[in-house]
Amino acid sequence: MMRFQLHKYWYDLLMPVLRQDKPPTVPQAIVLQEQQVLLIKRDNPRFWELPGGGMVPGETPEATVIREVQEETGVQVEIIELLGWYERTGFRAHLSPVYVCHPQTGPPQAQDADTVQVRYFPLHQLPRGLCPWYRSILQRDLPSPHPRPLRQTQHLGLRTVVHCIGLDLVSRLGLFS
Repeated sequence: MMRFQLHKYWYDLLMPVLRQDKPPTVPQAIVLQEQQVLLIKRDNPRFWELPGGGMVPGETPEATVIREVQEETGVQVEIIELLGWYERTGFRAHLSPVYVCHPQTGPPQAQDADTVQVRYFPLHQLPRGLCPWYRSILQRDLPSPHPRPLRQTQHLGLRTVVHCIGLDLVSRLGLFS
């Protein structure tokens, strides 16, 4: 079991809020293989989410999502389409372009110390430990007939924060994977 680093945990979660940083752009990928989606479980916070991450200066959202999926899962992807732009307001506000991607290489494998686990899940059996805002994207927006790219706002209020803290703690205690 990986050691829990309280300082890193709170620094990563709270410092952007306390500094009142400008919300970053965090591209994310829905990597689909047949009817399964690739998810990762990070070290901090420890729950399932879509692969993706921060942009480096001069990088496009598309280049970022391709790089981040490779860095986190070892899987090279091809972008199929932009599903939508998700503005997450409230706690840890950020803007996420979410891309539908297809894997171009073999099985996923955690590639760095921040990624605890990587695996595909059937779209109809998403894990209980999935970060709440991804569930609506995968179950409602992905199959939606609405024209793309979608524009959605997801508010990360106190209820969502408490839910995420609960998911993180339950995962750390090994109560579900």
